[in-house]
Amino acid sequence: MQARPEIASPIVPEIALKSPPNWTAVIFFAGLSFLHICVAAPAFYHGRLEGYMSTFFATLFATISILCWRARLEITIQPPLRRIRIRNGFRRLNYQRFIMFEDVHGVRVTLANPSRRRSSRVELLCDNEDIECPPTSIPREEALWLAVLMNVRLIKVSDDPTESRHANQDVRSVK
Repeated sequence: MQARPEIASPIVPEIALKSPPNWTAVIFFAGLSFLHICVAAPAFYHGRLEGYMSTFFATLFATISILCWRARLEITIQPPLRRIRIRNGFRRLNYQRFIMFEDVHGVRVTLANPSRRRSSRVELLCDNEDIECPPTSIPREEALWLAVLMNVRLIKVSDDPTESRHANQDVRSVK
């Protein structure tokens, strides 16, 4: 007795991979805002008009810092539609595009030292670009799941010689 494919395959929900804030940009613009506040305070104390311009720039840079803190990169894997949605932005102010599973040729996982697991990278290899997924604490599992889900080749890159022995494993199903 054979199982029907629609009953045998489990339903895979959409998975959203979200990046953390860009702390370099947040701290940089917050520092510029603080610098302009430090310029505006003595200017107002001495009755100079330059304080208004510094206050304007301090407000502008503080707003940019908050937007950088809230902005995210989101990669959503949509198995029922067989596509990937890539969204950059802040809430409704965002840019999104779609990549079909057929345009993905492989998944590359670059493994770092086990003590620095967050520095490992997972990338989706597409026709004209490589899409880097947000950092994860389980890069091996995420890369394997993506490769199996999209039925593409899994490429493993590592400095460890025991890892390289099993590199470039093909996880595509045999048909």
